[in-house]
Amino acid sequence: MSPSVLEKCRYCITTLQTVVTTLAEPNHQNGRIRDQVNDQLERFSLWTGNIGTLHRPDSPMSLETRLSEAGDVLSYVLNLLDDLSEVTGELLQIVAVERERTVAPISNDDCKFSNDDVEQSKEEDLNEQNELLKEINECVTRLFRVSSLVHQANPTDRFAKALSRNRYRFNDQFDIAHVAAKFPKLATEEFTWLRRRLGRAITHRRHYLCYIQDHREKLDNPLSREELDRSPAPEPQGYTNKQLHDGKLLLDCSSRPSTFVTKASSLTPGHITPRMLTAEQESDSEDDTRSYTTMSRSVDGDLESSTLERIPKLEELKITGQGEFECPFCFRMKKMKKFKNEHVWRRHVFADLRPYVCTFPECDVPYYGDINQWFQHEMQNHRVSYTCRICNSKTFYLKERYLAHIRRRHPDILEDGDEQVVLEISRKPLDQIPAQDCPCCSSLIDRLNERAEMLGLPTSTPDNVLTVFPIHFKRHLASHLEQLALFAIPIGSSVEGEVNSNVAIEVDKQTLSGKSDFSPLSFDSSIREIQETFTVRVGSVGPMV
Repeated sequence: MSPSVLEKCRYCITTLQTVVTTLAEPNHQNGRIRDQVNDQLERFSLWTGNIGTLHRPDSPMSLETRLSEAGDVLSYVLNLLDDLSEVTGELLQIVAVERERTVAPISNDDCKFSNDDVEQSKEEDLNEQNELLKEINECVTRLFRVSSLVHQANPTDRFAKALSRNRYRFNDQFDIAHVAAKFPKLATEEFTWLRRRLGRAITHRRHYLCYIQDHREKLDNPLSREELDRSPAPEPQGYTNKQLHDGKLLLDCSSRPSTFVTKASSLTPGHITPRMLTAEQESDSEDDTRSYTTMSRSVDGDLESSTLERIPKLEELKITGQGEFECPFCFRMKKMKKFKNEHVWRRHVFADLRPYVCTFPECDVPYYGDINQWFQHEMQNHRVSYTCRICNSKTFYLKERYLAHIRRRHPDILEDGDEQVVLEISRKPLDQIPAQDCPCCSSLIDRLNERAEMLGLPTSTPDNVLTVFPIHFKRHLASHLEQLALFAIPIGSSVEGEVNSNVAIEVDKQTLSGKSDFSPLSFDSSIREIQETFTVRVGSVGPMV
């Protein structure tokens, strides 16, 4: 019976660990090679834990189970592991021979060789070590690609899955109270429904973070890894490739006991083709499908620094010289080069946390991870006006008033059709949004009034509504939702730590006093640009019908 994925991975890990240990001995001078081998060991260990290779083949968390219906992909992985086993074994042999040559006493026969011969031999060994390291790097890179393809080919809504688990149940009253303390406008009775919705959304994010962390720990199989760490480092000169592969270096494995049942998602046949597996250029399609082109200014300007600290910096997540890292908010393997800057990285974090919640009553759409999809929903379904084509394009901003107008002035329109059809025909997204419509704060309208007074323009009144363009309103409201979403991440636990306790909820002087610190909407500093903006916005809507 051929070795399992677990056995092959353990052999590779043990061999690489032995190489690192041997190269770390005082008589070894090549620290650069040791560091490179250690980098590859860290990369490979990261891969094994992320995809569940440290489980027995019959475990529901094992890679064999996940790829049970994709035999070609499993065979490809096994072949890669065979290649990796071969090159790591060759590297160990070279290091072992070099070690023996260094520590062995000089005999009379050795005197026949000149210093030039010895140096040439060392140089040849070094060149071969470099070549083997390149092969190891290539094998591990391809394994990472398989991992990415497996996740991509079997997409699941893990956020929804987390919410369906009874194991994760937290008291949402803490988070609802935080919303009220953060945004006093939401503490009023008028916005009770929205305060509860936003608070429960924070609690749901805690459910999600706990679920993915538990699932990741199950995949990693800590019990198996502890056994591996406790195993004695083998003496390299005493083993051949076969002895390493067949001997006691391969420890017995048992799946980690658990208080809840979990299973890795299986891959559907045909989703990964041989061409995808062997492609030279890696394409992280999971990331490429997300749009990062429209960036919310709130990621920089409107988010408080104390809140942003909950998102780790990219450099903090980089643990190998190759640039891969494991996202602590989705536990998917990511390449550092995919994130051109911190802005793009934060956008990915928000995509995982799904901060964007519909802010209109009686709407139960799921949380959004994409700012544009969320606002498109609000603009197409809620932030709309209704135009009567018969009455010189008279515009109504409330559905009820438009329908009342139709019933009173044009009742014949409703005779042959229902109201929904009439609404669909006449509805269109708002060109501009009243600044006072922010449900979380009054800072937007206050800032506009200040600017209007400074420029000698009319301020906001019932007959003169100050408005902003939808893109500005989107950024402003999104900043509030993003602040609330980040509250689900415990302080000091952005990379590692527990997320399953309400004790992690921040209580500071600001919360206790009921005060909130709002950042203003960013406006152009140029007075001319401000005035041009106000020329469009002030009085453009008129009385709200």
